Order: sequence, then C-alpha cells, then structure tokens
Amino acid sequence: MSRCKKSLMKSKHLFIVIFLSLLSIGHLGFAQLIFKSIPSVNQKNTNLRTASSVRDSTRILLPFWDDFSRTNYLPDSTHWFIDTGTSNISSSLGIDPPTINVATFDGWNAQGTPYSTLELEEGAGDSLVSRFIDMSNINPALRETVYISFFWQKEGRGEIPDALDSIHLEAMNADKKWVTIWSKSGDEVKPEETDVFNFRIFQINDPGFFHEYFQFRFQSFGRLSGGFDTWNIDYVFVNFNRNPNDKAFEDRALTTNPTSWLTQFSAMPYDHFLVNLEENLQPTKVGVFNLDDQVQPIEYFALIQDSIKIYDEMNLGTPKNLGPNAFLELISEPIDPNAFDPDADTISLILETKFFINSGDSANWFDKYDLRANDTTISIIKLDKELAYDDGTAEWAAGLSQKAGMIAYRFIAPKSDAITAVNIYFPEFIPPSSGKTFNIIIWDDLFEYRQGRQLTEQHIVKKSPALNQFTTYTFGRPVVVSDTFYIGYEQSTDDFFPIGLDKNGKTQKGNIFINLDGVWELSDKVSGNLMIRPVFGFEKAVGIEEELFRDIKIYPNPNHGIFTIKGSFESAVVLDILGNTMLEIKGNGLEKEIKLMNYNRGLYLLKIHKGGKYKTYKIVID
Repeated sequence: MSRCKKSLMKSKHLFIVIFLSLLSIGHLGFAQLIFKSIPSVNQKNTNLRTASSVRDSTRILLPFWDDFSRTNYLPDSTHWFIDTGTSNISSSLGIDPPTINVATFDGWNAQGTPYSTLELEEGAGDSLVSRFIDMSNINPALRETVYISFFWQKEGRGEIPDALDSIHLEAMNADKKWVTIWSKSGDEVKPEETDVFNFRIFQINDPGFFHEYFQFRFQSFGRLSGGFDTWNIDYVFVNFNRNPNDKAFEDRALTTNPTSWLTQFSAMPYDHFLVNLEENLQPTKVGVFNLDDQVQPIEYFALIQDSIKIYDEMNLGTPKNLGPNAFLELISEPIDPNAFDPDADTISLILETKFFINSGDSANWFDKYDLRANDTTISIIKLDKELAYDDGTAEWAAGLSQKAGMIAYRFIAPKSDAITAVNIYFPEFIPPSSGKTFNIIIWDDLFEYRQGRQLTEQHIVKKSPALNQFTTYTFGRPVVVSDTFYIGYEQSTDDFFPIGLDKNGKTQKGNIFINLDGVWELSDKVSGNLMIRPVFGFEKAVGIEEELFRDIKIYPNPNHGIFTIKGSFESAVVLDILGNTMLEIKGNGLEKEIKLMNYNRGLYLLKIHKGGKYKTYKIVID
C-alpha cells in the first residue's frame, strides 16, 4: 500500500489515526492528505546506535531469558539498555502472543515522540539492545551449542510495514561491529506469517562473538514520523546446550490481561454500579498458551480483591489440559453480587482482577529466571467517579480537521446524577492541540440543536503529561443528567484535533456522532471507544464511621424538590455547590420530609450531623 493511501482512513470526515498503545502514534489521516506527527523533543538521525563507553559495563552471564511479562512501558533494565531509542512494552499490540506483553518496534522513541518531524523520512527506528554478556567463559566445547531464539510478528494491531521496511537481529563481535544474524522485510513475510507469532532459532557460532562484552539487538527500519511499520518481538532466549530443534519450552503462560467483569462499562461510580448490580456482572477471561510440544495440565484461579479484602474467589483450581503449542481461553465464573454492599452508596472501590495458573512451571533454570513469572496477570476496575467505555489505552486516535466541527459521545447513565468534570485524553500531534481553545458540550438530545445543550464551556487543551494519561477539565457548574446524554466538544481549528481511541477493548457501537454542517450523523464505521469519561460528584467524605449512618436513607433521589430523610439524626443542612446554606433542618428521630420549593435544578449537598459526626450526601433536583 502506498504511503499516501495507507495514511488516510475516514468515515465521512472523521479521521482515524493509529495510536500505538503506551508509546506509539502514526497512520495519520487528514482532509488534505497532509501528514502530521507529534513534535520530537529528542531528535535522532538515521545513524545506528553503538555500544557506548558511558553505559554500565556490568556483564551478565547466560542463560538470557525475557518474555517481557514482568514489566510495563519499558523493558527490564537488568536485561536491556534503556535509552530514547528503546522499544516499548505493550500489552495490546500483539495478536495472540506467546506470553503477556510484547516488545513493539516502530518510528517512535521511548518517550513516544517521532524520531523525525519530516513526514517521509525513513531509517533506523526502535531498537532493543541487550546488556553486555560475558561469552568468554563459555567452554569452547559448548560454543557450537549456543543458540538464540525468539518469536516475531509483523503488524499485529499496529501499522503494516511496507515492502522495504524491516527488522534485524544483530550481534556485536569483538571489533565492536554489529553483524546481522537475521532480518525480515515487509515483502519477505508470507501471508501465513502475517499477524501470527513466528518462531526462529539461530546458532551464534562466529568465534568473534565469544568475548567479554558481547551484545545482541533487535533493530527496526522504516518510517520515522510516528507509529508506522510495526513489528513485535517476544520470548527471547539465549543459552548453550541447545540445538536447531530446541523449539519447545516447558512453560505454560497467560497471554492477556483479564477482561472487564463489568457488562457494559470499564469504570463506573459505585452508586451507578449498584443500580443494576447483577446485570452489571459478567465472567472475565484471559488467554493461556502452552509453549511445550506435549499436552500439559494446568489449574486456574481467579479472584477480585482490593487492598483490604478479597471480594470473591472463582474457579479455585479448575483443571484444563493444554494441547501442544495450543491457545486456550480461561473463563471465570461471574462475581457473587452479594460481595457488594448495596447500602454503601458513598464509597468507591479500586478492585484488582487477578488470574493465576498452577502450571508446574519451573521456578528457575540454572537460578537465572522464573518461568512462573507469566503465570499471573492482573487488571484494575475502578468503581469511583468516572463512567467509561474505554479500557484506558489508546491503540488509535480519531478526530476532525474542520473548524467548528463537533464530536459527541453517547452515554446511558444508570441513574440521574451530576457531572462535575470530564476526563479526556488528547494525544499530541503537529500542529499541537495543546494551548488551543475548544468548547466542551453536554447534550441531553443532539437533535434539538441548541435547545438540547445543557452546558457549553470554553476550555484550553492541556498537554497530557504522559501517553494514555487523561486530563481533567472541571466545569464551572455541575450538570444533572439522566438516562441518555452526550458529551463531546467543538474545535476551534481546521487542524487535526485528535482524541484517543481504544480499539482493543470491548467496543460499544453506535455511540460516536459527528457534526460538520449543522447535521448530526452517526459515525457507524468507527469501531472503538473514545477516551472521554464524564466525572460524577465531589470528593467522598472521609473519616466518618459508616456504621453510625447506616440507618440513614434519602429518597427519592433525584427528586423534584421534595424528599425524605429516614432515620434518626440531630440536625442537617442543605448547601448549594458553592457551600452556601440553603436550608437548616432539625431531626425528629424517625423520618423527615424536606421541601425545597422554587429551587433550580442541579446538585445540592445534604450535610447530616449525628453523634458528633458529619456525613454529606448528594441531592439532585431534576
């Protein structure tokens, strides 16, 4: 595919830009076929890096093994040298990898910025350079048995390399020269090799390699202006006593993070979650791979926990047999809904979903590495303030390149509540979006034009402090929403104005709408979740004894200005969002009806005093 053709994918004028998870962006699309990239703060020419005298000269010994399952974002520094040209570690860009996480190679440096701001410049991109390995102490009789093996994949969930783009495996000889052991270009990859992980093993038999400061590296070559020309590497192993047929490993490994056990959302406020508790729960699952050429049995376990307690344990020792070199999906039982307290509607939870397998994997080979490292995988679910569809990582980005263009994202809230802020991830491109103004808009109905708007506020785009890190835009006033609402923005520039797009998570279709000429249109060709998250409510009260207020109930809520406080209390006060006292209330020991007549719709705070303690509740007037 030509450079220009592959740079543009659009649904009407909604442009989709590949955004490689954690560190990489590319595949740029624009109305006038103009390429854009994120500005580079660490420019680098196409000269290859070589071993530097300033590097740590500490030497390691064989065996060398790394499957990248123990690190996130960057490789393990005990195995690899880390610099601005180091490839990133991704949990979502590999398709069916041998183990959790892969090393991803493209045209971005370790900070996620392009190696060049020139649109079409090509050259050496990401690399993965081993630490110094002392090969001089290997018995000469064993040197013919030293082999390196690894798995490689072209493209994965990234951008497809062109015919002349390539990845190389190189080794440094005693003269400090890199010698190519293996290479693969885009046009050499067979159709059956694309988007799968292919195993390769090579003998390290050059006498010049057996010196005190041996190194090897993987080096990609391709376009340097973004996340183009993607290659993935996994499961790198170097040792002696090997042979060309040494392709099996007595290793059973988890290959993915647990999927969300929330049915529709990836994050929810706790009180929203409780509205349809059982309907919000579904099984979670992970992938597992048997790297052996023999049938291997495993047992698997799953649990949900926070820092204090375990909420549920599922599939305690469920047995499975893994066929030779076979993938399998491990599915948990749904979480017990009784694990959650339906009366605790003011708390938030950060819950860890943990899968682990009892595989019989060796704890170490020659005391060097632990094959059990890939037997555990974890993901996090937050039941706090955000309502979210996306999984927190953007493999792509989407945006418009028209002034006054609007994007709206549909949510269906489980209950009426007040939005006080929105979290958005705007990835950085050239020209940068940061510093530009835009209007955040909330609609209760897109098709009533301005009558459907509940909020229009101008904000300035803040540069995200890191890739995949949201920025919070706080509203001047809360906005009460119920059932279906839309949240989005209107841009003030004709430049490409991108927002992160999660392509790897569970896609909720039919939620993205665009407006370029006064008419809203469903962008049904866009598959993915925008990284925009409404934030509900204020900081939860802390230091309060929940048991003291357990008998207090507020209903109905939301209401039309009339509600009841059930339970004994001494006094209460109704406050507006600025903290002004609107009404003082005395308790009567049973229940008290409160009337807030002629009040504007919105969010109010009910502060109840009991037993020397205070607790604050949100009251929403529709």
